[in-house]
Amino acid sequence: MGIPKFFRWMSERYPLCSQLITENRIPEFDNLYLDMNGIIHNCSHSNDTDVHNVSEDKIFLEIFNYIDHLFTKIKPKQLFFMAVDGVAPRAKMNQQRARRFRTAAEAAKKAESRGEESPQEAPFDSNCITPGTEFMAKLSRQLKYFINKKVSEDSNWRDIKIVLSGHEVPGEGEHKIMEYIRNTKAQEDYNPNVRHCLYGLDADLVMLGLLSHDPHFALLREEVTFGSSRKKKQGRVESQNFYLMHLSLLREYLDLEFSILKDTLPFEYNLERIIDDFILLALFIGNDFLPHLPNLHIAEGALGLMFQVYKKVLPDAGGYINDGGILEMKRLEMIFKELTIFERDVYEGEFVDLKWFKGKQKRNLEMMEEKKRVEKLVLTPKQREIYNKIKKLVKARTGSIHFPADYPARDRVFIKNLAKALKIHQSVLEDGENGENKHLYVECDFEEESSEGTSEMREEVYEKYETAEIIEEDDIETYEEKERKKDEGAFIEWKKKYYMEKMQIDYDDPESMDKIVSSYVEGLQWVLWYYYFGVASWGWFYPYHYSPKISDLYELERFDILFDKDDSPFTPFEQLMGVLPEGSKRFLPKAYQDLLSDPNSPIIDFYPREFTTDMNGKKQEWEAIVNIPFIDQRRLIAALKDRKDQLTEEEKERDTFGDIYVFTYDPDHKEPYPSSLPGFFPDIHYCLCHTEVYHVPTLEGPIVKGLCDGVQLGVKAMAGFPSLQTLQHTAKLLHHGVNVFNSESKNETMVISIVDQFKDMNTIDIVHEKVGKRIFIGWPFLQEGKVQAISDEQFRYELSHNGQITSIPHKSDVADQWRRKADKFEQVNSKRFGTIIGKVNVLAHVLVLKGLKQMQDGALVRDFVEEEQDCAIQTTVDSVECEDSRYEEKPAVPLAEAFPINTKIFYLGSSYYGCPGAVSSNTEENLAVRLIIDKNNVNETEFGSEIAKTFAARIRYSPSYSVAKRLNISGLTLSKLTASLHVICKSNSNEQKSTDQRINLGLNLKFEAKKQKVLGYTRKTKTKDKDGWEYSEKAIQILAEYKEKFPEFIQALENKHDKDEIYTAEDFYPKEEAVSKIHAIKDWLKTVEVRDFEKVPLEAEQLDKEAIQDIEEAANELLENKDTDQVEKEKLARHKLLKPSHASTLLQNQKFNLGDRVVFVKDSGNVPIASKGTIVGIEKNNIDVVFDCTFMGGSTLGDRCSNYRGMTVPANSLLNLTRPQLPDRRLNTGNGRSRHGTNFNNHQTRYQEALQNGQQTHYNSNAYPYYYNNGYSSRGRGWPAIVSNGSHQRSNRPRGVSGSNGYIQSQLHARPISQSQASSGATKYNVQNQTHHTYRNPRSSNMNGYLPSRGNGSRVHFGGNGVSRGRGRGDGKT
Repeated sequence: MGIPKFFRWMSERYPLCSQLITENRIPEFDNLYLDMNGIIHNCSHSNDTDVHNVSEDKIFLEIFNYIDHLFTKIKPKQLFFMAVDGVAPRAKMNQQRARRFRTAAEAAKKAESRGEESPQEAPFDSNCITPGTEFMAKLSRQLKYFINKKVSEDSNWRDIKIVLSGHEVPGEGEHKIMEYIRNTKAQEDYNPNVRHCLYGLDADLVMLGLLSHDPHFALLREEVTFGSSRKKKQGRVESQNFYLMHLSLLREYLDLEFSILKDTLPFEYNLERIIDDFILLALFIGNDFLPHLPNLHIAEGALGLMFQVYKKVLPDAGGYINDGGILEMKRLEMIFKELTIFERDVYEGEFVDLKWFKGKQKRNLEMMEEKKRVEKLVLTPKQREIYNKIKKLVKARTGSIHFPADYPARDRVFIKNLAKALKIHQSVLEDGENGENKHLYVECDFEEESSEGTSEMREEVYEKYETAEIIEEDDIETYEEKERKKDEGAFIEWKKKYYMEKMQIDYDDPESMDKIVSSYVEGLQWVLWYYYFGVASWGWFYPYHYSPKISDLYELERFDILFDKDDSPFTPFEQLMGVLPEGSKRFLPKAYQDLLSDPNSPIIDFYPREFTTDMNGKKQEWEAIVNIPFIDQRRLIAALKDRKDQLTEEEKERDTFGDIYVFTYDPDHKEPYPSSLPGFFPDIHYCLCHTEVYHVPTLEGPIVKGLCDGVQLGVKAMAGFPSLQTLQHTAKLLHHGVNVFNSESKNETMVISIVDQFKDMNTIDIVHEKVGKRIFIGWPFLQEGKVQAISDEQFRYELSHNGQITSIPHKSDVADQWRRKADKFEQVNSKRFGTIIGKVNVLAHVLVLKGLKQMQDGALVRDFVEEEQDCAIQTTVDSVECEDSRYEEKPAVPLAEAFPINTKIFYLGSSYYGCPGAVSSNTEENLAVRLIIDKNNVNETEFGSEIAKTFAARIRYSPSYSVAKRLNISGLTLSKLTASLHVICKSNSNEQKSTDQRINLGLNLKFEAKKQKVLGYTRKTKTKDKDGWEYSEKAIQILAEYKEKFPEFIQALENKHDKDEIYTAEDFYPKEEAVSKIHAIKDWLKTVEVRDFEKVPLEAEQLDKEAIQDIEEAANELLENKDTDQVEKEKLARHKLLKPSHASTLLQNQKFNLGDRVVFVKDSGNVPIASKGTIVGIEKNNIDVVFDCTFMGGSTLGDRCSNYRGMTVPANSLLNLTRPQLPDRRLNTGNGRSRHGTNFNNHQTRYQEALQNGQQTHYNSNAYPYYYNNGYSSRGRGWPAIVSNGSHQRSNRPRGVSGSNGYIQSQLHARPISQSQASSGATKYNVQNQTHHTYRNPRSSNMNGYLPSRGNGSRVHFGGNGVSRGRGRGDGKT
């Protein structure tokens, strides 16, 4: 099924399933699994970018960064499993083949339509991402290298098991992952509450996660957008939004969906069996192995239809349909039989004209008969019989006649009319449970007849009926019967046409029909077996492009389903031959390439250059069926057999299967690991990673079906895993119009209604119960907090200093804001999340738990955010069953235990703030450390702050009133032009209003509701307690051009301020030219590209490319003068040192400015530890840093800096060198204390005063980019080494070599780069003659060092483990 469509359907039907990942809102996971192919495709090619010049080394780096980003985001505790697609089962190869042929044809067609010439360099062809290609072989080597490097250098990668199942291992990535989960679950010691996180883009992952029946399971994926915002966002992975789809919530939603069956099932209701059946039902909509059933499209409500059918059929089915991967054919047939009604509707819908004609013909017949009754009495033969019976009764003058309930309605009306004419009694007797049977009685009693003239009247009636014409005309029922027979014949003809046109199958040939039906049913069983047990047969495939009609899926038990379980998968080259089109033959060995193009090739028919596609009811081109021939396996293998001896040894190696590998940290390993890409990636001189072949656990017993014993569900779920059951609620399936993707859903939604537990409580009682207490907000994704205050529409209630409740009345404007906020809570919950929370009368104001912070004595205590978060009181939860151990407070660890000898640290004293070092001795009272300093730069050069000041002076902003005056427009017009300004262009036709076009003619430079601005164009400032927008010169220039080009529009806007926000084109221009004029403005806005401007939160700041270039040049100059040495510091208290592992708990409250110099202090992540850099962007807790040197994980920060020098990192991974804030923040010494009990030293005050006076202030901060490896020792490896005996030794080890003992600084000689690589814009930070220097390792001739350079196409070589280096000297010293 379509991935985006399924995700959209799921998100709109069950809106609470997905959680946007934000800081401190991610559950703890034991296992992280990556379905790698999605990452490989994302990092190697994009539909929105030119891929002609994408180099493989850049692709590998992108893949590394993406993997590390996902790993860092989830931080698995036990297992990290990466699975790359290997050779797929034959059933999947058909889909792979069709997709590759279609992609190749579309690319060729697109190039032809654009008139493009073939580039000299072949574009990146995503078909190389197929097992067996040279690219995939290289990627395997790179991944192994990357894992070894991360385990050796990143502490987060060391305490877990890392498994890599590469392209050499047969099987799809997600199914290799499921095999691991399935087999592990069958082990006796399996933990039923293991927490899984699976990354991937395939909709099948939802099904695979559900069928594991492990409730603590979440899917990680990028944000999905639709409509106008669907265009893929450009930028860095750090700015990408990710979502977790919690299968624990999906399970509960499915329970709500099908719980109606509890009252109707004659057997036990079992949610796990319901989930298994749900997985089967979803297969009919589409999967990778079988075509969808005809006309069942997810976008047209097919899944909802399947649910309705299932709910109707299951009570009569005698049991569930999917028995843990085994089909129950009789029950399945009942589903198909009910779905036949849908197929009939489709048939009639396709013949709507015939249906309309039939209805008209029927109505004409009824009108004709009614006319005959009025103008001339006409009887049918049956009505003549009825008349004779009643006449005989009247002549006898006594008795009665019973007309049974099965008499047609037409004849019953005739009887009633005749009885009325003859003036005799007629009555109706009802029976049955609901009175549905109506018996008609006619009776005659002579004694009751008193009216004179009755006999004469009856004689007239007799004469009328006696002379009535008897016609042999068809009645309605006969007519309908004939029509049914005609319909059946036409229905059969409809199906005959389908089979003949689509598959050249004769519907009247039972053997052919049995073959397609049996193949489809076999396919259903094959897919289920594949999902639940693994590959049933590697060679089986469905040999048709289309499925049978639903009405032909009957008597299914007559088919024997048997699979060849002993067959083997294709080899990698056999699969390549089976799926690649001719245009991708370069990925094959030369010996095989001409088989795809030579007219004399024995298998040339497998590779058509032209073929047809069939939309088959779908809407998107990529959904079309590709009509290409299926591969004949025997012919293919025979064609390859004769050429295998022409393969090279390397190609023969690629055509074999490989092993799964497991990687673990081994501090005693210390063996060199060669570069996987010499000249680009460095050797790992002391690799601390042990690699061995890994064997997936074997099945020692039966596969576990359903839940494991001991699993914790609902309110007892593991910490961080959401459950709807934490609040009492009801649910109902409704057309609610939820708005998940910026448009109202037309589908049904499972709407949750929360039971308000505070409904009968007054505000004062709530205040006494909640204020100052622990609470959980954000239902169902509970987050701990502390209630600061409670408010209602009139008062805010909070605790005073003496512990008493204080009520503060709202001012009138605050009361209005309060009501609007409360109403918004109600509206957002309803329309976005499909949750009815009821009227909001009370709000809780909560400080949310941020994490733990470390106190001066080393104790860890809970730390709460400073800004209150408001929530409706009825959505809060008092307590949770399972506490999150990550936030448990802990007492201080003894000093010597916390800081063993050789522990890596950063110094926080005032003399050498931020310098890296190691503990040289410890006692219970104090510590001694050795630090690495730069003798030539005792004071950190504050070039960043100066450049930031220059930037601020260069980018001038003007307040809105000044801009309006300058442009000679009103402030309101300025406000509308710079925001969204919608204009309706009405259609000229007589069509419905829905054809009108709504066009946004605003510049979209500010977003009040979203609290966003456009960097470089707008900002919001506060003056005299009022917020106001300001505009840069670039923004003013665009506004001036707008006014100059379209003065009539601007003037009309000035004159219409009293109108609503939405205008029509006729409000601005005469009707005859209005639409064309509006479209002219729209076209101009496209040239300005205002829609592509970067939108950021109001508090975000960013330096531009010019300022960043100046920073890089200044950093380059600084590096030229590095001269490192060591100093010793003694008698240090705990708070004077920072361990990398303590950064997250110590560095939470630092403040940063643009231009601040920083040092990276964590021993995990992409950035090498102790790397120094300059802040060039700030967005909440995400900091953009341009580092002084390049490193493997570096980026360009969205093309703002040089390659491999930028990175967005968390604020708590940096130590601010420009504004030291840590050491004295821990001292509670009286004056100057902040509200957190912190005190800033005098040097901090002097720094702030200096900034105010425009002076430059320097601090002793000499941190350098070093790598931590395996502790310090006196073995003399590396330079400079810090030894425990107090001596300062220098070894003869060549510079640029990574060591295993402490911070090893790669010393690289400086060499000039070409003048063309130097910046043309000289500043005071440039080196003399504007000649820049880069640094390389003189140890090796393969340029295995950093070459930080500018310019497109420059190749950057990474060496020395990615660390920056000091300036080389002739005497071997630094």
